[in-house]
Amino acid sequence: MFRNVRLREIMASPAVTVNIQDSFKKVEEKFRMKGIRHLPVLDDAGRIVGLVTQRDLFRIAPPHPTEDGYVFDTTFLNGFILKYVMTRDPMTLGPDDSLAKAVEIMARNKYGCIPIVDSEKKILGIVTETDVLKFVSRNLI
Repeated sequence: MFRNVRLREIMASPAVTVNIQDSFKKVEEKFRMKGIRHLPVLDDAGRIVGLVTQRDLFRIAPPHPTEDGYVFDTTFLNGFILKYVMTRDPMTLGPDDSLAKAVEIMARNKYGCIPIVDSEKKILGIVTETDVLKFVSRNLI
């Protein structure tokens, strides 16, 4: 079943992204405001150059617990430069690649997502573990 499903059918599009020049505070804001855990990092031409995850954020700048959840020290966050924290040149796939290929790569490498790009490395969408699980749950019957 997974071999016949193309990533364009399940990817989240448009993907929420950040620019390589953005502050690390903006990364935290996007994670919090959009309720996501993965952000493709784009250059000024819109090509993917990296990936930053919520795990990266928590690893380098642990939040402070509050009664309402947690909060980050924004001054501390702005001390980090995105291009030095992100994973450079992440694994990507195209929209016509199969879901089977994505699942195999994600499982083998313990990836939480794979950005979907065109032939020029411009972002088209993103496939996350959650997208795969939602597809499986819709098709179990």
